[in-house]
Amino acid sequence: MKTRLVFAALVLGASFGLSGLAWGQGASAPEARGTASKPTLEQFLKIRTPGAPALLPDGSMLVRDWPEGIFQLYHVAPKDGSFAPGKATFKKLTSYTDGLAGYTLSPDGTKVVLFHAFGGNENTQLTLMDPKSGATWPILENPKAQAAVNLWLPDSSGIIYSANDTSPSDFYLYRYDFAAGGTGKATRVLAKEGSWSASDISKDGSRLLVSNFKSASDTTVYELSIKTGELREITVKPEGGTAACEAVGYLPGDAQVLLTSDANAGLLQLFVRDLATGKVSQPLPDLAKFELDGARMSEEKDLLAVAVNEDGFGVPRVYSLADFKPLPMPEVEKGVVSAGRLQGRSLTWTINNARKPGLAFATTWDKANQPATKQLTYVESQGVDLNTFALPELVKYKAFDGTEIAAFVFTPAGFKKGTPIPFVVNYHGGPEGQSRPTFSATIQYLVSEGFGVMLPNPRGSTGYGREFQMMDDYKKRWDSVKDGVDAAEWLVKSGYATPGKIATYGGSYGGFMSVACLIEDQERVDAKQRQERLFGAGVDVVGIVNVKTFLEKTSGYRRKLREAEYGPLSDPEFLASVSSINRIEKLNVPMFIAHGYNDPRVPVEEAIQLALALKTRNIPTQLFIAPDEGHGFQKYDNRLIFTSRMVNFLKSTIAQ
Repeated sequence: MKTRLVFAALVLGASFGLSGLAWGQGASAPEARGTASKPTLEQFLKIRTPGAPALLPDGSMLVRDWPEGIFQLYHVAPKDGSFAPGKATFKKLTSYTDGLAGYTLSPDGTKVVLFHAFGGNENTQLTLMDPKSGATWPILENPKAQAAVNLWLPDSSGIIYSANDTSPSDFYLYRYDFAAGGTGKATRVLAKEGSWSASDISKDGSRLLVSNFKSASDTTVYELSIKTGELREITVKPEGGTAACEAVGYLPGDAQVLLTSDANAGLLQLFVRDLATGKVSQPLPDLAKFELDGARMSEEKDLLAVAVNEDGFGVPRVYSLADFKPLPMPEVEKGVVSAGRLQGRSLTWTINNARKPGLAFATTWDKANQPATKQLTYVESQGVDLNTFALPELVKYKAFDGTEIAAFVFTPAGFKKGTPIPFVVNYHGGPEGQSRPTFSATIQYLVSEGFGVMLPNPRGSTGYGREFQMMDDYKKRWDSVKDGVDAAEWLVKSGYATPGKIATYGGSYGGFMSVACLIEDQERVDAKQRQERLFGAGVDVVGIVNVKTFLEKTSGYRRKLREAEYGPLSDPEFLASVSSINRIEKLNVPMFIAHGYNDPRVPVEEAIQLALALKTRNIPTQLFIAPDEGHGFQKYDNRLIFTSRMVNFLKSTIAQ
């Protein structure tokens, strides 16, 4: 079965942290400190919950955790069946200098494949580990290539993985069969141009469900004959059109395939395709009102877990197979629920909301389909009372053309509309992403310091259907920027903030938005649409400012995918028109710029050229570059330095 089910969202401060080079005003600012009765920034940033839990056959489990400041793999042994604090014993299994990017456990629980890369460059290597002895053996060692495990063979004898080791711009598919002593052999099963992945393999091992990802709105699904190499398309899509389609897996008997697709009404829904007749049906029409986050089947093909995206909240559903009858779920607090391992009638799942940072549970259904739930992970709160954390308000505002935009708004305790406070508008990455009401220590710290935080989902965001997601493609790029400025307009009109006391903030595509919204804000003043700027500062983390140079220098395997979203390099005139660097004279507020030196997605040159352009114009600018990070920031020390200086930057600008 496919190993990934993505229900997560990029949130402010979740993985951003910088150290290293400093340039500009405030570079030596002291760290933000607490008082005897008020938690410090260090306490906030150290709040954590062990992640990615996987139960082992003996009742212990594996987790990915960072008690030493960087993610590694840990073995956790319970006491009296409990993983509660004071009872569980942790043992570190890996010591990668730049951390463990992830891992996957075999169906029988006897093997682990580790994912790790150097310095944030995302060239993920694969290593086999024996979870009992800790012994390791390389599967793929190529520092210039990126690999990912797509699925395990049902008997745990091997894996299917994708890698761009042969062609840097293309991901081929390989079958890796383990041998005695930890060695193994890789066999290429598909070598075609494009970004390919696998979702499931038939019980007899002769057929593979594979996908060719072209863009967020165009993915083609095939059944591959491993023996002949023949591909048979099984995509659920409109006639003559495209769809965001993905195979969940073969249903029991391997005669039907369960897929997700946005072919119907533009919302990601579940479909069943009969392989003999080609007939397509919808097994759960009651879920058609909202878009799905994703779905996964158990290894035994007897259970199905589905997460429904309801205005950004993730709501779980579990069904028996192949009759699709609902099973009772334990009562779950409102937030974003993510499905993990599903095996032996047991589902590992996590709940993430503003006060619960990804707590994990295991729910097991007995023969009468009655659930019993056990908590697996517990939060390390650092003495901070998470129950006092601000809960977000879901709001909706009208954009410049009447389009409705959803956003989450966090405000400090005691805030009253009509009494404005300094506000941060945090734009998510992607752009095919969604801001969701999940836990963020950085957001909560900002709120504790008197800031409000708004997380808008401008056009182009996922979670609201295909049409909305494609409203910012190519020539419509700047429309999403207008949505971002309209967020600040709403804050002012609604009594949350005042002009000049709002900052933009964003990472990756959110960094593009952060800078571009400052441009659009000034252009509205110049066009006499209003008298003053709304934004008084901006924070750009690993962001794009020159779309042409970004596309030229991003990793080759990403270029084709990003051209489909931003526009092709063959249209340099348009790319220049939406590049903030070419309208830099409109940026007239202090900037805080941060980047990872090894970023393979948005090259560090984007940060440098912005900083140089602003310095030439004498705009107050701070630049931070982390020499040991990539696209985002994983190491606690880096996050602490960055967040401290970022908070001080906001205090010295919009909070004055």
